[in-house]
Amino acid sequence: MSRFQTILFDLDGTLIDHFDVIFRCYEYSLESVGAAVPTRNILRATVGRSMEATMTHFVAEADHANAVRLFREHFAEIYLDDITLHPGATAILEGLHRQGRRLAVFTNKQGEASRKITRHLGLEPWLHAVIGALDTPYHKPAAEFSRYALDRLGATAYNACLVGDSVFDIQAAHNGGFPCYCVTTGTHSRDELNEAGADGVYDSLHALGAALFGLENVNEPATPPKTPSPQRT
Repeated sequence: MSRFQTILFDLDGTLIDHFDVIFRCYEYSLESVGAAVPTRNILRATVGRSMEATMTHFVAEADHANAVRLFREHFAEIYLDDITLHPGATAILEGLHRQGRRLAVFTNKQGEASRKITRHLGLEPWLHAVIGALDTPYHKPAAEFSRYALDRLGATAYNACLVGDSVFDIQAAHNGGFPCYCVTTGTHSRDELNEAGADGVYDSLHALGAALFGLENVNEPATPPKTPSPQRT
């Protein structure tokens, strides 16, 4: 897979588990507008697009703007709580960085919050960019958002790929003309990802890193490089 010199990573469900915070924000906003709160399993199966799009599944149109505002306010208060890195997250970024590849986060989570989260978790030194919601008018799976990410990184569709966990990641990559390799650590099952056309599905970042990029010991702890890669925000 040496042609993939630019690798985009989804954030939630791929590099991190942030679901407890996300659920608490939906719970707070929906209860505040008098809407029913879905079960954790229902919400987990629904998220993946923008928060605004997901919210339409749970509130009436008249309550949508208020629910979105309440979600954002609560998220701003608690978003650094209860973040867990998926096994192999730091090590796969370190390994690919050592191979000289250009890495970025490409997410539907708000861009500014995503940059703070990656900084908080110590992932920033390996990333050339963190691109998220509100950085552009677009969200995954819009082709315009995928093209924007490639342009930011000076990449072409031929030498790029996306690592994600959802059908929306697959659609975003394919809409941009590049492949998507998925892990089953997020919102969708292996069968769902295969049915959606994933170019490969793996049980973990460890398995993905070994199969696609020849990385060994991806589950081992990693140490940030002494000279950070440039972070363009």
